Amino acid sequence: MTTAERGGRGAAVGLFRAVTVLHAAMTVVQALAAGAVLQASLAGFLVHQAVGGTLLLVAVAQVAVAVLAWRPGRLPPWPIAIAAGLVVGEVAQVALGFTGVLAVHVPLGVAIVGTAVALAVWAVRARPGPREGSVIAPAAPGTPPPHRAQRAPGAITG
Repeated sequence: MTTAERGGRGAAVGLFRAVTVLHAAMTVVQALAAGAVLQASLAGFLVHQAVGGTLLLVAVAQVAVAVLAWRPGRLPPWPIAIAAGLVVGEVAQVALGFTGVLAVHVPLGVAIVGTAVALAVWAVRARPGPREGSVIAPAAPGTPPPHRAQRAPGAITG
């Protein structure tokens, strides 16, 4: 593997991390603005509306960079499905917000924020694996290292 190939993989994973963290931060801003909207703040409403449209664009970009983080970045493919699900949820969220169906808009917003933040935390912690489909993530504190098989001295390996 050349240095340029490793650099491309690292760039893809770094871009995925940046976009995922940006997306999660924007969902948190949306939640804060929604709180202001519920208190009849016009400024909160304008921020909520503006961030909502931009957030959807960032969510679509997140799907594309999730694909790049998988190939060639060597992260697992499941974040692509999560990112695509967030796009679907956010399209529904925008429609529900414009139609004023708050009974669904609010809980869906909570689910989107939780999912986006969880994905961002994972993206920051995950490390590309040495081979396709593997990932190295840090172990939980206090977890003993994995057991490695001991070879007897003079054992023939094949």
